[in-house]
Amino acid sequence: MKKILVKVNNEEELTYPADGYVLGVTRFCICFNKTFNINEINEIIKKNNDKEIYVSLNKPVFNFEVEEYKNLLLNLDKLGLNGIIVGDVAALTYDLKTPIIIDQLHLNNSSLTVKYFLNNGVKGVFLTNDITLDEINKIKDENKNGLLFKQVFGLPHLSSSVRSLVTNYLSYFGKKSNSKVYKIKERIDDDSYFIVEDYFGTHILGSKPINLINELDAIKVDYAIIDGYLLDKKIDNVLKAFLENDVTKRKEIDEAFNSNEGFINRKTIYKVKNDD
Repeated sequence: MKKILVKVNNEEELTYPADGYVLGVTRFCICFNKTFNINEINEIIKKNNDKEIYVSLNKPVFNFEVEEYKNLLLNLDKLGLNGIIVGDVAALTYDLKTPIIIDQLHLNNSSLTVKYFLNNGVKGVFLTNDITLDEINKIKDENKNGLLFKQVFGLPHLSSSVRSLVTNYLSYFGKKSNSKVYKIKERIDDDSYFIVEDYFGTHILGSKPINLINELDAIKVDYAIIDGYLLDKKIDNVLKAFLENDVTKRKEIDEAFNSNEGFINRKTIYKVKNDD
């Protein structure tokens, strides 16, 4: 039976009755409202010994950060975490005892990619939001020895850039703003996408959260992730619905958050052809 994890974006969510939590590590993660340093993470583990605790370092690491990254991983490895989620494969060279989970945003989308990581020291993989239910289940069928993680609720990540796109825009047009979250659209009648800027750069997220409660039984993953990042409502009722697998709440959730199923049941139109 799959477990439900909450990606923690505020302190209150640490009280939610999930199977476990995903904590963002300060300065080494992207798309978290709240992050934690190693001492705070250690205290959270002590207070939640009945929960699975994962930490996320899901951003690319720059050359000047490598030594700090290594030391941070070695210290996190001493805490007794259930897993360390990384975006940079350098973590695989440090002989860590804690299970390593790979999260490379849009790259983990095929059986061969997942198989390669599982054969090279990785315990689990975060799957991209860009693939369908059939594709996800095929990946699991062909990689039964690894753990699969999948976001089942929350805004989908679309892109990240190291450029300070919002700052540059405001500067170019001589505008000032203290907002931390903006909306962007290509044409006047398009949906507005979320755009945020942080120490890493700029991130664009979808206009609507995905809500896969109808697919919770069908989707062959080991961990389902609930994420309230940038949403202006509490996710406690969403979590409750997923924990109880209450598909009757789908319409209520969709109306409250303007959510949809994303790509999960959309036919893949463009595929790489076989060599034949």
